[in-house]
Amino acid sequence: MHPGYTAVPDGDGPFPGVVVVHDAYGMTAELRRVCDHLAAQGYLVHAPSMYQRGRCLRQTFRSFIADQGPAYDRLEAERAALADRPDCTGRVGIMGFCLGGRFALVAAGRGMFDAAAVNYGLLPEGRQEPEELDRMLSAPCPIVASYGVRDKVVDGAEVDKLRAGLERTGVPVDLKVYPEATHSFLAQYTGPLGVLIRVQGMSHDPEASADAWDRTLGFFAEHLAQKRRLP
Repeated sequence: MHPGYTAVPDGDGPFPGVVVVHDAYGMTAELRRVCDHLAAQGYLVHAPSMYQRGRCLRQTFRSFIADQGPAYDRLEAERAALADRPDCTGRVGIMGFCLGGRFALVAAGRGMFDAAAVNYGLLPEGRQEPEELDRMLSAPCPIVASYGVRDKVVDGAEVDKLRAGLERTGVPVDLKVYPEATHSFLAQYTGPLGVLIRVQGMSHDPEASADAWDRTLGFFAEHLAQKRRLP
């Protein structure tokens, strides 16, 4: 696996795997908290740093806008590395937040993973019309997604289009929009970054966050706790 943060559950396993993709702030203490929480629920977790090994912010956003490129090759490599570990069942999901939510959505639409959790993942301009969404979701895995009505980054019209696109795929989908939640409502940032988040009109929503985690963990339990994925 590439540099990043790995969290391993207690016990011998094997465990389902989850690749966690960070938001625009990169490898933070909050991201490590998320990984540790997943590991405590019995998942083998790796969060790669999308900004390391010569991948600057511009390169990552280039892949983000184009829906292709080295970032997606890396996510597939991370999936394969987790699946090949002896303490992994071979089934691997992906979970992403904001920037990472977009990467998770596109990777999920290509069948790269066995299940995906998309948290306030963005839909760039030009990717919101039905034909574009259907192309993006050409071979989807089951997807659980969480958004907030008060999100100033992803508007409600985008989420409605995404919901329609996901429903057209026919795969299991659980998309929920929380009426009081803002962008980044799952995050519990502290210190200077926490102040910056609040200044930007974003805040942690304990009630929505708890429900989103319950839905996500239930969804992963259903779709990842299965037999070893075939090569």
